[in-house]
Amino acid sequence: MTKKTGMTGLLFLLGLLTIHALEPTRIEGGTNKDAVHVTIIYDNYQLDQNLETDWGFACLVEYQGKQLLFDAGRKADLYQENLSKLQIDPREIPTLFISHEHGDHTAGLPWITEINPSITCYLPSPYAEQLKGRGSLPPNSQAVPEARHLYGPFYSTGDNFEKFREQGLVVKTENGGVLITGCGHPGAVEMVAAAKNELGIEVHTVIGGLHLMRTPGEKINQIAEKLKKLGVKQICPTHCTGDESIALLKEAFGDGYIKGGTGTEIVIQ
Repeated sequence: MTKKTGMTGLLFLLGLLTIHALEPTRIEGGTNKDAVHVTIIYDNYQLDQNLETDWGFACLVEYQGKQLLFDAGRKADLYQENLSKLQIDPREIPTLFISHEHGDHTAGLPWITEINPSITCYLPSPYAEQLKGRGSLPPNSQAVPEARHLYGPFYSTGDNFEKFREQGLVVKTENGGVLITGCGHPGAVEMVAAAKNELGIEVHTVIGGLHLMRTPGEKINQIAEKLKKLGVKQICPTHCTGDESIALLKEAFGDGYIKGGTGTEIVIQ
């Protein structure tokens, strides 16, 4: 681990979900290597008052001793500051996953690859082509157009979606999978379905931006029902999901709702 977690009090504030058998469960404590740990580094919502907020998203994902940085925010200096306060050192993390090319997810990329030139960068194929054309493609980059295994417990949905070329990260556990999205431009339902159909992983938890601002309430309820039918039991909608949409998803998922925001630490068994 590259950070101090202090999970017990924080997860008590978030609310604990007790689901038995092989259902996904948010658990207390931050030392269980058999649990998926997600720490939100960058978000336009705030949980930890000591951290800065800004439009964008980034998080650290840890599972079974493997670590991965997901996205890199909109302002590199703010991203660096939050990393420092969370005691996360990018020089010790072997992989960086960029969901899509928008600036509110990529600002820290040049800095990360400068201080950790050996880091492996998993990029959606259009963004990899953009960086290559600019002469700024990191040396250890891999374009990920199709759904596939990356390394350890980490998989990508690929970016081959009709609505938008964005990849989602899937963390495979013995109980199914955790899907992490940057903005979810292709659609949450479509990305969960891709994990199931292309990777054979049934997603039980969705975390990240879902790009549902200004989406009618009836449509949000339909999305929630479709996600549940696909097996999703827990959801942490944040970043570009929108306040009204978050409220509706909270109502739809009940105890399965997880509040997001900068500094949120989520532990899922």
